[in-house]
Amino acid sequence: MKVYLRDRITAGLGIGVLAAVAAMSYYYSIHTEVEALRAEISREAPDFTSTNIALTQFRPDGQAERRIFADYAEHYEDGRMTSVRPRLVTLLVDEPQVKASADTGISTNSGETVNFTGNVVVTRAGDHNNAPMRFESDQLTVFPDTQIFETEAPVRLVNGADVTTGIGLTFDNVERTVHIHSNVKSSFAPRNE
Repeated sequence: MKVYLRDRITAGLGIGVLAAVAAMSYYYSIHTEVEALRAEISREAPDFTSTNIALTQFRPDGQAERRIFADYAEHYEDGRMTSVRPRLVTLLVDEPQVKASADTGISTNSGETVNFTGNVVVTRAGDHNNAPMRFESDQLTVFPDTQIFETEAPVRLVNGADVTTGIGLTFDNVERTVHIHSNVKSSFAPRNE
C-alpha cells in the first residue's frame, strides 16, 4: 500500500482541525468557569476595602461641606457600604459644627442614607442663639444631603444644662429643630435672669 503526499497532508490537516477544536473547547470551558466564579465572588465580596479613611464632600461652589471618617470601610458593587467607627463632621464655616459617630455604619444606597448603630453620639456646637447640644442613642438613620438625623430608639438629649429623654427623635440641622416622638421627660436647669 502506497501512502501519497496528498493523504499525509489531508491527515495532518484533519489532526490540526481536531486539535484546534479541542483547544477552543478547553479554553471556553475554563473561561466560562472563571466568569461564573467572578460573578459569584463580586456579589458577596467587596469591590474595595480601606482602612483609616477620610472623605471630604464638596458643594457645587467648591466649599467643603462635610468630612466622613472611618477606621475601616467596605464598598460593594451594588452600592452597599459598611464601615467600622464611622464619624461624620460638617465643615460649613457659617454654621455650628455637627459631629455624629457610632460603632458601625451601613448604607444600602450609595450613601444617601446611613444607618449608624451602637454607641451613637451626635453633637452640635453652640452659637450665639443656641446652647451646645448632644444626644445619644443605640441607632440612628442619617440623611447626609438633607442633614436630617432620625431614630425610633430611646434617646437622651442634653441641650446646654437641660436634659430630655424619650423614644424616637428627628433632628433637622438645617431648620435647627429637634422633635422627640414619645415618652418625653425633661429636667430644666434654673435660669439666671
